[in-house]
Amino acid sequence: MKNVRKIVIPYGLFSQLIIHAEATKPYESVAVIAGRIEDDIAYSEKIYTPENIEQSRVSFTIDAYVLLEIYTEVEKLDKQIIAIYHTHPAPPKPSSTDLEYMEVNPYIWLISSISSPDRPKGYLLLENSKLKEVDIEIRKNQ
Repeated sequence: MKNVRKIVIPYGLFSQLIIHAEATKPYESVAVIAGRIEDDIAYSEKIYTPENIEQSRVSFTIDAYVLLEIYTEVEKLDKQIIAIYHTHPAPPKPSSTDLEYMEVNPYIWLISSISSPDRPKGYLLLENSKLKEVDIEIRKNQ
């Protein structure tokens, strides 16, 4: 995962993220993205939009049972978790809490401002605790 330089999201899936983010305002929204990695590109194939059980403007939590169901389904589909998407009330940069969770969830973290959920930034946390920006490509033809 650390060598991934870009995540590709089909427009239809990206639209699901935006709709979910708009529907959960003013609270942080969260989504789990599954797919595959080929070479240095992560391809999004399925979006899960669980509820933020905190109903918070500044943090999110996914119910543990719901998260287990997501992981189980992803495994059955022979896919992998490639990204976590969530919104922030502020600019789309990882918070100190995000950085802690990125250490134990080594996926691409896509973060959007609540005011502009259609403009996420992508990040990976490297082993040296440095952030790497990941390019995001929204594919219109899928």
